[in-house]
Amino acid sequence: MTGPPPEGASPRQAMSHRLRTPEGSCLYKRRGATVEPGIGNLKKVLDRFSGRGLNSALGELNLAASAFNLMKIHRATAS
Repeated sequence: MTGPPPEGASPRQAMSHRLRTPEGSCLYKRRGATVEPGIGNLKKVLDRFSGRGLNSALGELNLAASAFNLMKIHRATAS
């Protein structure tokens, strides 16, 4: 299947159409190696939020993601 999704397709239908194209299939396959490991690692670090409410949870998530990214940078630059 190639080309754009059908006119008036819902977002879910448009994504389903895109994933059936060769380019979409390759992009989705690459996602497994780029996005999924980061989410899995964050789940190991942060298995539960200590604060209550969306703002508190977002703050904790941002802090954990920042710490994780800083550690990656440190490991990449340390000799």
